[in-house]
This record gives sequence, structure tokens and C-alpha cells, in this order.
Amino acid sequence: MFGKDYRTLKDAKGFNFGQVIFDAVTQKPEGQIAEVSGIMLPKPGSDPTPVPKTVFITKVGDLGCGVGYYN
Repeated sequence: MFGKDYRTLKDAKGFNFGQVIFDAVTQKPEGQIAEVSGIMLPKPGSDPTPVPKTVFITKVGDLGCGVGYYN
């Protein structure tokens, strides 16, 4: 994803999760965690069928830092 505008990323169902994550991290104060769920992506290295993913993201300085898990 190097060089790609994260806000344009969409999942398998067309959900613009990149913009939702961007909005969540820019609208919360630093240190508060936002949760974005229902993102449909394939698990890396497995069946290409999209499965639900949940992401937790927070603002650290002028960066967004996140982690996620597949349901």
C-alpha cells in the first residue's frame, strides 16, 4: 500500500473502510481508541473468500496506529 491514498481503500462489498478509519482517527483525541468492524477482507495466505475483520485504531502524534483481527 506504499504510495496509495488509504482513504480510497474498499473491501469486497465496496465498503469504503479506508475513509471510515481515517475519519475515526482524525476525529478522536490522541490516545482514544476507535473500533471499525464489518470490513470484509480475505485472510492473508488462506482462502480468498472475504471474512469479517475488526480494526482498532488510535492517533499517535500525526500518525494513525492500528491493529485488527479476523472474526
